[in-house]
Amino acid sequence: MILNLLAFFFLASAPNLQAALPPQFTDCMNDNSGTSLSTADMKEISKVSNLTVCQNQINLLSKYDAVDLLKSPNVKMGISLARTGFTRTDLMDMAKSGTYVLYVDTAVLDKTFIMDLQRAGVQIVVVSAGAGLTKFDMLDMAKVKPFILNLNSTMTKEDLRQLVTAGVQVVIRMNQAGLSRSDIIEVAKANAELVTVMP
Repeated sequence: MILNLLAFFFLASAPNLQAALPPQFTDCMNDNSGTSLSTADMKEISKVSNLTVCQNQINLLSKYDAVDLLKSPNVKMGISLARTGFTRTDLMDMAKSGTYVLYVDTAVLDKTFIMDLQRAGVQIVVVSAGAGLTKFDMLDMAKVKPFILNLNSTMTKEDLRQLVTAGVQVVIRMNQAGLSRSDIIEVAKANAELVTVMP
């Protein structure tokens, strides 16, 4: 769990970016984790300050603790599917308590359930290398609610351009996406505000 607020370090490499990524995106993509704060400590802090909570280790927060924290308007929470043990029921119960960011970084959820979570207000981040979703799955998801695609696996520029045209916000990891500079420029022309590049 990461409680410090990190700067959007990637903005320097994408000065024309207009669409804002949630703070949980930068914080919770970081592998470093751990805190000495109890749930009670976090609840007290959230009464006077914004608090970013990253649930990316199993059993750091129970569903009940997460539900309790999500009731505070000052809590911004990111949850990794791959690194936690939350069930479908847990995820939906948490969505009823507040808005959170869900990292779909493993293929344990089908497209239909992810779309149900979107309708419940969950902000989805698809981590392409682990999510097990096709382009057509993501195009269907984009019709429900805009989401973020963390592109850390290869994808053709044609497929990526279709997703951007559909309103998907894309963070391109250049060393993993297999796209050239000209490919990225061509994709960004569809909607430059939705494309962020991580060199």
